[in-house]
Amino acid sequence: MTYWNDSLLIGVELLDNEHRKLVAAVDKLMNACREGKGKLEIAQTLDFVVDYTREHFRDEENLQERYAYPGIYAHKRIHAQFILTIGEIVKEFERIGPNTALSGKLSKTLVEWLINHIGVEDKKVGEHIIKAGGK
Repeated sequence: MTYWNDSLLIGVELLDNEHRKLVAAVDKLMNACREGKGKLEIAQTLDFVVDYTREHFRDEENLQERYAYPGIYAHKRIHAQFILTIGEIVKEFERIGPNTALSGKLSKTLVEWLINHIGVEDKKVGEHIIKAGGK
């Protein structure tokens, strides 16, 4: 199952490419959970998702600064809260390992949050950057 579709494009090439890669990593993670893969494989994929999310947020926030996005501080707070939330899930995973409840939490937190965030908040960022002359 893939969660990516072109309705998630925001029109900024760097961010669109990173969003695709992030959604693909989340797909891989969710598939590993559904298929009952081992704890090590799930842990490695989860670590990648967390690390890549941080990298992506830095890139996105740098572009917001460069193009003077008026909602940058609120957007940074949303990112910071998400990092805290995903950190709690990682701690839970490390404590109890993969299970059905954790898979559901991952799905709700990662998939729903990511798709909604890109589709709403990042679309606003993309529109602003494009209007400001970026691509």
